[in-house]
Amino acid sequence: ITVDWNIVETSHNITMDNASLPTANNLNRSVLGLFVTANELELSGDTATNAGNGLTVTHYLKIDGKIDLEGESQLIQTTDSDLDPTSSGSLERDQQGTRDLYTYNYWASPVGMINSTTNNNSYTLPNVFRDGTNPAAPTNINFITNGYNGSSGSPIGIADYWIWKYANQSGAYADWQHVRSTGSLLPGEGFTMKGVANTSGNVTLEQNYTYQGKPNNGDITLPITANNEYLVGNPYASAIDAHQFIMDNAPTIDAAGATTGTLYFWEHWGGGSHILAEYQGGYATYNLSGVTPAATYGTNDPMVATGGTPSKLPGRYIPVGQGFFVKSEATGTIRFTNAQRLFEKEGSSSSTFVRTANINESASAYNIDNRLKIRLGINTVNGIHRQLLVTKDSHATVGEDWGYDGVNNEDQVDDMYWMIEGNKYIIQGTDVIDVNTVLPIGIHTDDSGNNTFTIDALENVPDNLEIYIFDNATSTYHDIKANDFTINLPAGEYLDRFSMVFSTSSTLSIEDNVIAQDINTYYNNSQTSIIINNPKLHNITSVKLYNILSQEIFSETDIDTSDYTALKTGKLSTGTYIIKMKTDVVEISKKVLIE
Repeated sequence: ITVDWNIVETSHNITMDNASLPTANNLNRSVLGLFVTANELELSGDTATNAGNGLTVTHYLKIDGKIDLEGESQLIQTTDSDLDPTSSGSLERDQQGTRDLYTYNYWASPVGMINSTTNNNSYTLPNVFRDGTNPAAPTNINFITNGYNGSSGSPIGIADYWIWKYANQSGAYADWQHVRSTGSLLPGEGFTMKGVANTSGNVTLEQNYTYQGKPNNGDITLPITANNEYLVGNPYASAIDAHQFIMDNAPTIDAAGATTGTLYFWEHWGGGSHILAEYQGGYATYNLSGVTPAATYGTNDPMVATGGTPSKLPGRYIPVGQGFFVKSEATGTIRFTNAQRLFEKEGSSSSTFVRTANINESASAYNIDNRLKIRLGINTVNGIHRQLLVTKDSHATVGEDWGYDGVNNEDQVDDMYWMIEGNKYIIQGTDVIDVNTVLPIGIHTDDSGNNTFTIDALENVPDNLEIYIFDNATSTYHDIKANDFTINLPAGEYLDRFSMVFSTSSTLSIEDNVIAQDINTYYNNSQTSIIINNPKLHNITSVKLYNILSQEIFSETDIDTSDYTALKTGKLSTGTYIIKMKTDVVEISKKVLIE
């Protein structure tokens, strides 16, 4: 039996490990309140072996000494847990980035400036970032202000030219904001930084850094404007649950989501140069359906060179100090909360700091994803490999689904994507995968030549599930589960030629999909009406409107067969709604924002 309702006060040097706790506690000790009045409370751990201990404070924390989180140790404060703003002490936590001086990591800080009046303070990097080459004795970093190369002396030198942020900007490359070592960062903001040594291309080598400062706690918010992008990051001294972060920024019955529900993680896996065009890197994409790697030989950024291979995929649990991009669906507020925090050690497949390093630890059993997943790849004429993911999930639909469908971040010269309601995605969630399912695929290629469809991986897929690529131009099925499918294509764009199907008798389903593509429906806010464009005059039998709680708001069954129809709904509350429209042979779902 463990006691988790006690209030603890420490005033001398203490080393804590949780080896005596029951296995079910997962090396995480919980207390009601904690006063560190002086000296150091050390949680033992080791980075090399991914060892560490958790300390959860459920109600009240005051730090006037120091909490030292060694290795993978973490401090978790729960929803009702306060950090006393008069705390004058500090928290120390190590994190490892690439050692290579040509290679970026995306970072964030779990601590801010120390004072005895406020929490969640802004900071400059010299305030909180230390040389952790010797984790037992961190030293100040030499921030190099007049060159492009870091240095591996003692102390290490970081070239501050490479410290940038991207805070609520339009998505243009020119919008990156120079921070250097003198610019201020807000809690929750991410930043870029390169390593400290020429590793001759070995980007798996690591450099240890140490954060020292006042730990962040509670709600942390960042404003974002509609359609903008923000480089953010985990602002806490513990892992956070990406699923909870996504849902905390989801649409509500009253408003659209602050983000699109998809996260983008940069991995820089090669290049050996400071020249942008010679970088080898790209963005892995993560949402509630799962994760896909960056395009290989190419990259998600056409300004970055081809070549190299990514080796890291982000997991569900975002480690301490990890930065990542979000995109905005509507003007709103990005929210980090204590409800997202948990103790999950880095190194498992479910929690990975996205740097190119060799880490291997089995994921906890409760993190295993048992959903059906198909990873479809393409090898293009120009040597680019793109992977798409489709996941079967009862919370998704065949239409566009917030948080389950992930938009293609940036196209390659050749690329492939799921086509959902006319838009391009690299992750798709759907509630049904059966003999009637049709998943349209789009392709564009810059040059004429051979392009090969391939199955990258099948997860939790029954042996008897057939998987085909259907070529609408030739009306042929290709058993992609048995063999790769290579086709010679002229340069160009193919948005309605290919699809993934699960039976060679899917003719009706393919016809259904053609009908769904023929009909366009949307909501006109100024007319307070559902608009239907039906140029091929398909027979529509019913139109219904549901709110995000699945409550029926509007229904109409008497619909004229016309190329243009407006169905008056009357004034509705601002929020996200779903239009469901039935024809004689197919049901079409469309998510809309009503203002």
